[in-house]
Amino acid sequence: MDLKELHYILHIARCGNLTRAANALYLTQPALSKFLKNLERQVGSPLFSRIGSQLVPTYIGKRYLDYAERMVAMQGDWRAECADLLGEEKGRLSVAIPLMRGSCIIPDILPRFYQKYPQVEVALLEEAHSIEQHLFSSRDIDLVIYNDTSPSKNLIHEELGREEIVLVMAKNHALARRGVWRDGCRFPWMDLSLAAGERFIMHPLEQTTGKLSAQLLGLAGIAPNLLLRTRNSDVAIRLAANGVALAFAPESYIRKIHFEEPPVCFSVGAPKTETTLFAIYQKGRYIPSYTRYFLQLVRDAMQPASQMDGSPFIPDVKA
Repeated sequence: MDLKELHYILHIARCGNLTRAANALYLTQPALSKFLKNLERQVGSPLFSRIGSQLVPTYIGKRYLDYAERMVAMQGDWRAECADLLGEEKGRLSVAIPLMRGSCIIPDILPRFYQKYPQVEVALLEEAHSIEQHLFSSRDIDLVIYNDTSPSKNLIHEELGREEIVLVMAKNHALARRGVWRDGCRFPWMDLSLAAGERFIMHPLEQTTGKLSAQLLGLAGIAPNLLLRTRNSDVAIRLAANGVALAFAPESYIRKIHFEEPPVCFSVGAPKTETTLFAIYQKGRYIPSYTRYFLQLVRDAMQPASQMDGSPFIPDVKA
């Protein structure tokens, strides 16, 4: 196995189609087809089953691909470690991060990152949910930044910070003055049973906020009057701010949105509900110095904002 051969076969597997793989590799389709036939002849067995134009790995093909992934990853790890040892501040960092989380964190940290590592290319894969699955399907992803509630034993989960999941509503909502101050809460605390019968905007259960908010409502004995289910946190927060319904959201998301009329927020739970942000990566991978610096910047960004009098998100309630 040479490295060029490994990259070719991995591209074929990921694309599932010779034409798409050839385009990605800047090769002609006949040239890549000839390469695959020669490789299968050398191995002595087909590596893919042909189903129409789709290529599906055979069992021996899966085993070949597993070794190819590991060998390519080892090459990448060696290059990164060698660059660290030689003091070279260049490389490539591929990060998968939910779209809303990325919009809250990345604009704040990338200027500082590029100031220290101007020759490191940062590639972002921004999706809505379940992005940790990319670590199982591709070693091209170095890190996943994700609020994971069920860490996998097959991956490293490095805690980056914690933040509160709050109840969001319009400041003129009937419940907006029903909160009370409690020890350990940075926002007034709301008894969720008071929201029985209220309309809610919810996230799907596969999203961390959706899972936690469903648990909170269940503990309060509330079957939510569901107005809307959406993956888009920005939509949920803005609708709640406009008085359409109640919603749950991470505190940092709310602080990054510019409102004409800001909502108010309440702690919920016992006495509050927090979620943990992790950096998730594959076991055994070398973590370059620039990746460590990137993670430190994320930790810094996750430090909770200090509670200040007059915050637009804190309602006027009595202690």
